[in-house]
Amino acid sequence: MPNSSRHRASRASLDPSLFEREQPEIAAVLDQHDTPQWAAELIVAQKMGHLKPGDLVLEPGCGEGRFLTALPPGVRGLGIELDPRRAAIARAVSGHDVIVGDLRHVTLPKHIDAAVGNIPWDTEILDILLARIRWILPEGGKAGFVLPAWSFQNEKRVLRYNEHWSIECEAMPRRLFEGLRHPVIFATFSKNRERKLIGFFLYGDLAAVQALPEKYRKLMNETSRSVWYAVIAAALEELGGSGSLNQIYRIVEGHRPTPTQFWRDQIRKVLQMRCKRIGPGTYALREQIAS
Repeated sequence: MPNSSRHRASRASLDPSLFEREQPEIAAVLDQHDTPQWAAELIVAQKMGHLKPGDLVLEPGCGEGRFLTALPPGVRGLGIELDPRRAAIARAVSGHDVIVGDLRHVTLPKHIDAAVGNIPWDTEILDILLARIRWILPEGGKAGFVLPAWSFQNEKRVLRYNEHWSIECEAMPRRLFEGLRHPVIFATFSKNRERKLIGFFLYGDLAAVQALPEKYRKLMNETSRSVWYAVIAAALEELGGSGSLNQIYRIVEGHRPTPTQFWRDQIRKVLQMRCKRIGPGTYALREQIAS
């Protein structure tokens, strides 16, 4: 989504008077795209199948209450909606309570069993919402949201979320939302002690490479040789052309090209195959490949 759209979303969220001035275009201002009722029902059925009578489910940014309406009989729903007109519709159609206010600031219940919905597509809102509901979800609780794919393009953001959540990401058809031009996903955030990333590839690896000093990062991105060889070659260069296995370990430990736990084995393998042994446990680059 263009930066201007993100700006409009934040502006509308901070200024509820926009509902009075721009009511005909409020969904566009908030960058909200209502989920068709049939899709909301399938999402609840397939992603929130653990719900049982008496559970309380939060729908933040509920709009006209599509997900509230889709909740199974006996499951209690609570919506949050900034637009009082849409909140009234959601309340009437779904039969559930709806709080009128900004989902980032309204008082939340002390406990919810799940959260689901299609929140405004603004990363600031997602950040704050996840931080807030993490404290009121039980262990094993889930939150599932329709999001634009760009929400997860930054590996640092995803890994920051992953510090507190297991995350599963699935592609959704963008034609589900009329006129939409960017990819859409459904993300499930699970409050588990074991943090998993499902549907994400190379996020942790890129973060590890980006954390390297510039010299090693350049080697990783530009070398045509094995990345492990490039880092070991840089370590030997730093040691003056040769070094012991333990010296190489000490240098490479902070500059590992991948986060494998078997990195020492990988170093020994590369040294045996690509470098020459010049003494007990001491290695140097072979002259013909030293450049």
